Amino acid sequence: MKKGKTAKAKPIRQRAFAVRKLARWMLPFYEKVACDARYAVQWAKAVRETDIAEMQKLLRKAIGRRPIYALASNSVGYFIDIPLPKPLLVITNGTTIQPGLTQRTFNSAIHRAIAKSVIPMYREIAVNPVYAQEIVDAINSKNEARLRQLVRSTVRSPYLTSVRIDFSGMFLGFKYPGSKFVYYNEVFREYVV
Repeated sequence: MKKGKTAKAKPIRQRAFAVRKLARWMLPFYEKVACDARYAVQWAKAVRETDIAEMQKLLRKAIGRRPIYALASNSVGYFIDIPLPKPLLVITNGTTIQPGLTQRTFNSAIHRAIAKSVIPMYREIAVNPVYAQEIVDAINSKNEARLRQLVRSTVRSPYLTSVRIDFSGMFLGFKYPGSKFVYYNEVFREYVV
């Protein structure tokens, strides 16, 4: 490579089997958050306090012994990395407020509402390989109109304000009354070094 030039990263393409695996892993977690207010409050507190050990304990109550690659919190959201075979490594799912807008803010009631809203989408991804492939095709071709159509066919919340494609995944923005922040439910892949 010539001096002063930087290598351009190759785009990461999403894969249907990866999105389906993520959906199968995450469904029990979202169902637990949606159905158990006490659990949702404990999870939100652990996220705000960036208490990874407590988050790990709570996550295990929902997903059992399924392996995860990593678990992270930035005090305004969380990220769960699901392992994939090499060379793909991981796919990430999480719910977060855009970093830099606030600190130690993560509302359990809003998280529960988001969980209730996205369960039908993740269930459809998990059980319907055609739907999963259509989601992936929309992401990989950067076709936001098609992705919006697919997501809105299963996520019926009036508080879903945006569906975006960024980097290697989809970002669903939810804005609830009483909150000045948009919460994003995210699915993406990234390089792990």
